[in-house]
Amino acid sequence: MTTTLRLSILVLLASTALACGSEAAGPSASISTGGTGSSDPIDNPMQMAPVDDTFVPTGAQAEMYMGYIGPALLGRTLTDAEHAKLNAEAGSAVKPMLESWFIEPGFAEAVRGLMETRLHASGKLGDVDYNLAGYLVRHIVAHKLPWSQVVTSTTYYDENDIPLAGNDTGAPYSAGVLTTRGYLAGNEGRFNLSRAHTMLKTFMCRDYPHETELQPPVDALKLKLMFRAKSAEDQKVAEAAGGFGNGLACYSCHSQFSLHAQPFVKFDKSGVWRADATGLQSAVAQLGDGDNGTAASHWDSPDVAGLEESSWFGTAVANLADAGAAIGQHDKFRECTLQQVLDLAIGLNPAYETGVKGLKVDPAFLTEIAESVSARNADPPIQDLAAAVLADPRVIATAINGMRR
Repeated sequence: MTTTLRLSILVLLASTALACGSEAAGPSASISTGGTGSSDPIDNPMQMAPVDDTFVPTGAQAEMYMGYIGPALLGRTLTDAEHAKLNAEAGSAVKPMLESWFIEPGFAEAVRGLMETRLHASGKLGDVDYNLAGYLVRHIVAHKLPWSQVVTSTTYYDENDIPLAGNDTGAPYSAGVLTTRGYLAGNEGRFNLSRAHTMLKTFMCRDYPHETELQPPVDALKLKLMFRAKSAEDQKVAEAAGGFGNGLACYSCHSQFSLHAQPFVKFDKSGVWRADATGLQSAVAQLGDGDNGTAASHWDSPDVAGLEESSWFGTAVANLADAGAAIGQHDKFRECTLQQVLDLAIGLNPAYETGVKGLKVDPAFLTEIAESVSARNADPPIQDLAAAVLADPRVIATAINGMRR
């Protein structure tokens, strides 16, 4: 493993915090590998721990790090026994302790809470139980099932972890949290854009537009005229030029957006699957809405507008179940899971390429960790991914350096 690989942290509010004279609540440093300084920034807070894979935390550093991430991961502080173990065994105690944490009920609840926030799905409203996605997440984590089941599971659970008779949408297939009414109703919108966008940010840690190598764009001629525009001069549709989306260069985003939105075409606003959904624009509703509470398709031809088939991340899919499988088997899904774990434990916000909306981790670091885990288990539980990334010495060093700034 190279010692030159960097864990680059881009700071959103560091300059604001410094300007206001406030202290950072957590890690907030831009750190490069190979830095020098005291081996224990607790003893000398002006010095930084080297952010490389040779760093070995002292007992005090291990205790500081685990004490910081413990409440976020478990909903509790360190026990007296854990304090003593970390002080006595230092860095060698970190990974075994993490692995013991990950079988506690508190970890399953913490991941559930994270995903409910990401998916905009919790609580109950009318006849929609928005908690079903969270119940599924909790079950997957508590039973150490492959994390890919979050988007592929065909079994669902109630609040008491009792299996239910299929998903609650009425669809003739299942795709984990993606086919829960809570997810679908919580992200409904014109052209099914919100459903696609939330999927992409939550499970692939990307925004639109993203790498065409990851999601090849659709042929512009398949799209409605408004989505073919690649510049202001190209835009010939008044509704688009007048304010829908950016109205100018629609193709740059919607050439990918459209492919991710299409498998949602038969789900209405309340998350119910409708076999008769056509994907056609309603004659009386706003732009992007179909009839009977459904959304319109991006496709121009009425012959294909109501079909669920599409292509997700280079894989042809017949419906949302195939689409979920395409996510679950993708290496970027596992890398995104690592980012989500870092955000849960330390506060590194995924899905954005710059510091405008959060903090970002070097993609090469995520690839390295994900590949090392996948080499041992091609379809790992989230515990394997979490242990690998949170026990990594570069993450520990970055975290404790940030806490001492």
